[in-house]
Amino acid sequence: MRSKEYFSTSKVLQLLLLSLLLLSFLLIPGCTPISNLLFGSSGSIEVTTYPSGAKIFLNDKDTGYVTPYTITNLPKGTYEVKVSLNDVSYTKTVIVYSDNTTNVYKDLLPRLNKIIVQPTSMNLEEGESQKIDSVTAYYVDSGSVNLTLNDCSYSSGSSHATVNSSGTVTGVSEGSAIITVSHTDVEITKTDTMNVNITAIPVVNPIVYRAFCIGVGDYQNFPDAYGNIDLLGPPYDVDRMVDVFNHCKFGIDEVVFSTPVSLKDLNATKTAIIGGIASTFSGADDNDISYFYFSGHGGYTGVFEVSYILPTDVDDSIDSAISINELEMALSTIPGTKVVILDSCFSGGFIGKGKEEKIISKENLTSFNDEIINVFSQAQTKGLLTTNQYKVLTSCHSSQTCLEYLSHPIDGNPFGVFSAVLCEGCGYNAYSHPYLADNDTNNQVSLGEAYSYIESVLEPLDQDVQIYPTGSDFTIVEY
Repeated sequence: MRSKEYFSTSKVLQLLLLSLLLLSFLLIPGCTPISNLLFGSSGSIEVTTYPSGAKIFLNDKDTGYVTPYTITNLPKGTYEVKVSLNDVSYTKTVIVYSDNTTNVYKDLLPRLNKIIVQPTSMNLEEGESQKIDSVTAYYVDSGSVNLTLNDCSYSSGSSHATVNSSGTVTGVSEGSAIITVSHTDVEITKTDTMNVNITAIPVVNPIVYRAFCIGVGDYQNFPDAYGNIDLLGPPYDVDRMVDVFNHCKFGIDEVVFSTPVSLKDLNATKTAIIGGIASTFSGADDNDISYFYFSGHGGYTGVFEVSYILPTDVDDSIDSAISINELEMALSTIPGTKVVILDSCFSGGFIGKGKEEKIISKENLTSFNDEIINVFSQAQTKGLLTTNQYKVLTSCHSSQTCLEYLSHPIDGNPFGVFSAVLCEGCGYNAYSHPYLADNDTNNQVSLGEAYSYIESVLEPLDQDVQIYPTGSDFTIVEY
């Protein structure tokens, strides 16, 4: 009995020594692990998904890990790896090799590839806003989707433009900016950019309306050798025109005239008239409208076929009058549009119109322009045939004289017939200021409407009002 017990104890000691020997190998650097000695070298499986967070199953057993994760110390062999995210899953059979890592990757949801912003660029003025048209998301092997603008985020690369959370870009100051648009889908963020150019708002000066009104009734050298005498109506004609101008309100802003300048009788010398044009309209720009009104004697020389307006100091010398050339030279230096209204004998010559002359055909119009450049000038060498800076009404043809009467029906003062009818059509009335020339009742009197109204009233008289350009719809009075 004792010998058997000894024998058993000896076997146990042998096994214990063998175990100690094996452990000693494990403790020696560079030695092969015991697991490798028993089963061979192990491998790994690296599991990743898009998006991350998917559960990992190995051989249909839940490992308790989620992606991304590397399962290590797996004996070589065949494994079934399953990943599951919500209701989407994927299973793959893989082989693990000794000392190698096997990779398992799967897109469980569509993966964002890029976004495209439209438009690719914007041109804005300062203060102008424009919304981005669209942002389209493109997915790997899954087509595209039009995103709502609120699903994106935005940033501006400079202070020249801003962009809000709804994709509206606003120009702030002159310059350029790059707008960056971003969209994140699960774990992936993609961006696209748009160039924005911002220009300064052109400075547009408000229209300024100015008027220079001249009325010459007293002449220093009249009566003269030709029997010319003073006139009674011109100073009062000026007052009526100023009243019309003072009741004007142009445009939605109801712009009014700057204080009209009046020059009457003995003050209206040639020098004062020419100088008054320069001073009254100084500061005018291309956007402004300047009114020149003259009531007084007019002249016409058949030899030179030139019309004149006569200042108070006119004498026997032709140079003492103001010719169409001199008037045009003075007015042409004024930028913008000039409205010229002449109530004087022979005034039709200022726009090249003699009695019964009609300018209808293109050929006649060309001849007309060749004859009176810029409406007034007869100097053909200037070559300005197509400018439209003048709007003109004259009281008669170049061969006609004009009428005046002693008592105006409203104010009782003397008046020139042409001026009185013009003012009547354009609102001169001491009580209600009706606008009889406003044929279409749009609160505006155009040059053409004024001409038609005056022509209809003066038809029984031998005084034919003239207009340039014919049929013009340019507004001369608004209320």
